[in-house]
Amino acid sequence: MNLTELLDGTTSRWPQKPAFIEGDTIVSYAELGDTIARMTAQLRAFGMIPGTRVGLCHPNSVAYVALTFALWRLQAIVVPIPTECTSEETTAITETMQLEAVISQTPGGESVTLTPEGYITRLTPATLPDNHGLNIAFIRFTSGTTHERKGVVLSHETVRDRVVAANAALRIGPEDTVMWCLPMAHHFLITIVLYLSQGATIVLTRQVLARPFLETANRWRASVLYASPFHYALLARDRSDLTLPSVRLAVSTTCALPEDVAEDFVRRFGLPLVQALGIIELGLVSLNADDPRGRWNSVGRPLKTHRVRIVAPEADGVGEVAIAGPGFFDAYAAPWLPRENVLHDGWFHTGDLGWLDADGFLFLVGRKAAVINLAGRKVFPEEIETVLNRHPAVLESRVFGRRHAHLGEVVEAEVVLAQPHPEAEALRDFCREHLAPYKVPTRLHVVSRLPRTTATGKIRRETALVSHE
Repeated sequence: MNLTELLDGTTSRWPQKPAFIEGDTIVSYAELGDTIARMTAQLRAFGMIPGTRVGLCHPNSVAYVALTFALWRLQAIVVPIPTECTSEETTAITETMQLEAVISQTPGGESVTLTPEGYITRLTPATLPDNHGLNIAFIRFTSGTTHERKGVVLSHETVRDRVVAANAALRIGPEDTVMWCLPMAHHFLITIVLYLSQGATIVLTRQVLARPFLETANRWRASVLYASPFHYALLARDRSDLTLPSVRLAVSTTCALPEDVAEDFVRRFGLPLVQALGIIELGLVSLNADDPRGRWNSVGRPLKTHRVRIVAPEADGVGEVAIAGPGFFDAYAAPWLPRENVLHDGWFHTGDLGWLDADGFLFLVGRKAAVINLAGRKVFPEEIETVLNRHPAVLESRVFGRRHAHLGEVVEAEVVLAQPHPEAEALRDFCREHLAPYKVPTRLHVVSRLPRTTATGKIRRETALVSHE
């Protein structure tokens, strides 16, 4: 199976239907297919062969989508790299994922031009990757540089299964027009791939200011919004007379939905925000389409194809959320760890803490792990701590997320310093040299010691989220 089959089926049914709209430019499914065919020929001439791992570092665009499908048509493996990454971060992904080529905005020694913003460059990894016989489509490098498991491996079959499961709940069809504002390097499979497989039209919006977004949504009669609380907070603050009369579904994803954002959006547009729970290892696992107003803070019931249970619940019913269902990841890439070695009798333990009410609605209350969700981007504290701890004046550090009304969370850090004490801004400048801008802590708190667990002496993370107001 190859994911290009999903798009080919759509193209054969609706060749002249708009696939993408960007500004005043409309790209039909037939035109998208022609672009993919041209890029496939370019990549084949470059020497692309099945199983090649290719880093894709390209801005949101129709070209990003076409490059992905062209690589898949040649049975290459796509490894997305956010454009905000520093050269140091890109090198870490390149080496750890054993990439044999990278598509980026910067040409290299053996580069070939693919798009006005993209060049492909050949790389020589220290050792060639072993794909273990899997029909791999995608590897998402999801963890910081110190995390023990790097890269979620997804086969073509796995992505297809999760797309089918997700659309049973989302019900995307050819009559839908979807507003797109999330970074494709972070969100692609159960969004862009799903929409194209169903013949929907995707409106690309690089401008996320409320007024232009609303004007564009009304111009093209958008029916679906899929965005983060950050984006919905911006829209709710709009003071124009524009409404969203054609929207049937507004999905809030990437992080917890604040109550004020949920209430403000309903008050402004008369439209409830539907929370969803998506996990890169699992895909979309739940959606609160049944009671988004009454239980605004729930991520809903699990999809009909999935099951949820609470592991080792406390007296209040809160425990670790475990999930079973189709579309689970195939392996972790580095070091290679098959799915079967991770699951517990078919269940994936998410690291999220939550509870189920009497009607089966899932409520999340926190995380065992400390991943920070910032306006649709996932930030791994260990990666930032590694950089901070390299500074000669830092003995140790703890990075965490602080709740933010509009961004979901922002990055903060606590540091234990040696002599002499540097200024906080000097430490932030040091972070800017080695990290993408959104990973730089907004605040640095100097502390005498970091809290640790009694049993192991490891840095305690579960209290970090609420350490500072």
